[in-house]
Amino acid sequence: MLLNRKSHLNLALVLVAATIVIAGSVAIASNTGFKINKGLRLVQTTDTGQKGSNWVSIPYFNPYNNGTDFCTQTGLRSAIAGNTTQISRLDPVTGSTTSANCFSAGGFTITPGLGLKIRPAAIVGGVANPSSIIIVGSHNPSLSLTIAKGGAGQVGNFWFSVPYHTTAVTAADLCASIGLTSTGLTNKAVIGRLDPNSGSTTTGTCGTSSATNLILNLGEAVSLRDVNAPITFVPAHF
Repeated sequence: MLLNRKSHLNLALVLVAATIVIAGSVAIASNTGFKINKGLRLVQTTDTGQKGSNWVSIPYFNPYNNGTDFCTQTGLRSAIAGNTTQISRLDPVTGSTTSANCFSAGGFTITPGLGLKIRPAAIVGGVANPSSIIIVGSHNPSLSLTIAKGGAGQVGNFWFSVPYHTTAVTAADLCASIGLTSTGLTNKAVIGRLDPNSGSTTTGTCGTSSATNLILNLGEAVSLRDVNAPITFVPAHF
């Protein structure tokens, strides 16, 4: 449901000019912007698969023009050659992934509304990468986003930057507020969350209990997929 639930106030940031402590991370919400200390799971040398892959939400107005800006301002960019912190962006229309190394991230474009995948190595050249980063920015309440029609492979998968002050608590809330397909025997929309610790993805199918049971986490991006797309929406927020 879309109503705010007191038991899940650790998810949503209310737009007030105050400092709020949420879920162990310091987050500041104001009428001008956000600042969050976002924890990251570092990639260990023994990790396999998607362990250490962090899907991260980025405020829609932000100071990160490209990958270099993001890596530098968050402290993920180091002077060590071969820095293995990797950031990636998925194009929902083509299904292709663009990746960049934080040592030489270059012109990697940060697109408002699209989340990033961040894979920071635990040790690079004997120096530890940060296990948390400060992300800043503000929300664009008029920005509309479009989910492309699902196709082969990654085509149609939308890495959604969930607003830090979202009204949604569960995947089911997103299904309702976005207008994703929630009825019918087949072809219902699916929302996915990647756990950076286990590397596994949990999915919630709109209109089912799996979506109700999938809890959103502050600062995390999620994957949206709907074969009945394109769907254009303006993200709901406080």
